[in-house]
Amino acid sequence: MIVMNTQFQHKQIHKGNWRSPDYNIINQTDHVLVNQNKEEAIEDVRSLRGPNIDSDHYLLEKTLKQKLPNIYKKKPIQFTKRNKINIQDPSKLKQYRISLHNKLKNVPDTNNINEEWERMKKTISDAANEVIQTQGRTTRNEWWDEECRQHIENKNYRRSNWFKQTQVQAKKHIGS
Repeated sequence: MIVMNTQFQHKQIHKGNWRSPDYNIINQTDHVLVNQNKEEAIEDVRSLRGPNIDSDHYLLEKTLKQKLPNIYKKKPIQFTKRNKINIQDPSKLKQYRISLHNKLKNVPDTNNINEEWERMKKTISDAANEVIQTQGRTTRNEWWDEECRQHIENKNYRRSNWFKQTQVQAKKHIGS
């Protein structure tokens, strides 16, 4: 859980949410607690001194972002890619058509349109998997190889050494 009151920049009068009876002391007694994974959705928290609620406490206003962060969005459905070479081959296309025709002849008719659609979709997909097949995963980074990995490791090693040296020098400078 995260306390969301104090991390936003406001004037001092908008930070406090309780005023003492003598009107000299303003404290933060009320807080907004949020789960850590929902922290990005909160844009601002402040106290509202205007509304009269017959209390010595001020109202807290929490502003949420209208657009949700990416972690709340649904991930798109992954579609299987068909083998492009087999699709362009006329003999494979003819074989696919024959296979699809034979499979669709054997599909019984039903009164429920949803069930019929699901069977048709499954039949078309099965015929495509048999004849056209799926395309294997292609590597996006053909340029990434062992040499690149070694250079990155070397760079990170040198950076960590440099960082350690600057810390040691800073400690010597502070100590002297």
